[in-house]
Amino acid sequence: MGKHSRRKPSYLPKVAAGAAPLALLLAGPATALAAQTDPAIPLPLDHQREGTLDRGVGFSSEGDTSVLRGFLTSTERNVYSKDLGDAKVVADVRRSVSETVETRDGVTARPDKVGVLAAAKTAEAAMQGQRETVKLDPYGSVVAGNETKLDTTGARLTEAALDPRTGVPTFVSEDSRGLRASEGTYHAVRPLPGVGVINETQQHTGGELDRALRLDGGFTGVLGGALEAGRSSGHGVDVGDFAAIGATSAQHGVGRFKGVLPVDVGSGIGYGQEHAFGGTIGLVTTAQDVDLGQPGAGLTGSGSNKISGDLGVGEVASVRGGTSTSVRGVLPTTDPARAGHLTQSGTLDLTLLGQPSHTGFTAGALPLELKRS
Repeated sequence: MGKHSRRKPSYLPKVAAGAAPLALLLAGPATALAAQTDPAIPLPLDHQREGTLDRGVGFSSEGDTSVLRGFLTSTERNVYSKDLGDAKVVADVRRSVSETVETRDGVTARPDKVGVLAAAKTAEAAMQGQRETVKLDPYGSVVAGNETKLDTTGARLTEAALDPRTGVPTFVSEDSRGLRASEGTYHAVRPLPGVGVINETQQHTGGELDRALRLDGGFTGVLGGALEAGRSSGHGVDVGDFAAIGATSAQHGVGRFKGVLPVDVGSGIGYGQEHAFGGTIGLVTTAQDVDLGQPGAGLTGSGSNKISGDLGVGEVASVRGGTSTSVRGVLPTTDPARAGHLTQSGTLDLTLLGQPSHTGFTAGALPLELKRS
């Protein structure tokens, strides 16, 4: 949020910043500029470019294992600008790519274990963001931007060993993969310096898949995974030093499964959301979440609802408080306490003309409990 967030407490979440595709600025306006015949408008656009390239590799030894670690990071930034009288158009484009690798190889020779190990972990990330700004002196500006990110992770492990004392061989094979993508937008309209309307949004999705196999006289296999998606947004109105008001919201959901061969299978789903509304006089937040799981033939569940606020008018009065409700349970069960449990708590702090007061409580059901806090 730039200078805005440094001038007063921020009321918008840090979601992706950037906006409208660069083609809208350079293909449209730049094509129009190319057609200009006015010699007072020189061409081409001003262009500044900067970038970095970092890389490294290292070897180490951890016991009987050799470790190789390496990384590569590349960044690039291009800034295109053009002065059109009292107006200035700026396009800021940023890109980055990074990769990290770690491998482990070893041979173990001990009285209780003889074996070989090979493992590797990788992580890759790519980002592209751009922001276009139109400034009109001595008035304000219009800013639009977007940012896209893609992250992938991977890990594998293979180990074969033998216990010389018993002659029992062991074989372990593990593999996991993960993928996450996100995209965000940013828009701001400031008709005057320090005054404006700001909007931010972000959407993300991702998933992971894990597999494991173990043989050590018996057999165990595990297959698990999860899919997750979410969104967040923020909206604010800033009127300089007089007042500011904003609202944020976020929602996310996840589905997961896990199977342990030869018998156990489990799955579950979860959902959560958060909202905030605030400004110069304070902030109010709410949050709700629910989680349901099915480990084997049973069913577990939990959920909560939270509300909190912090409001104040200078040194005259301030109010801070919150309430929380949570419930959890297991079905089927012969224990009534595990079948359902409800907890309610709350606090209230009031300060009036420098005189504070506090009230708090915690209540539980099955069995019922009441405690002062």
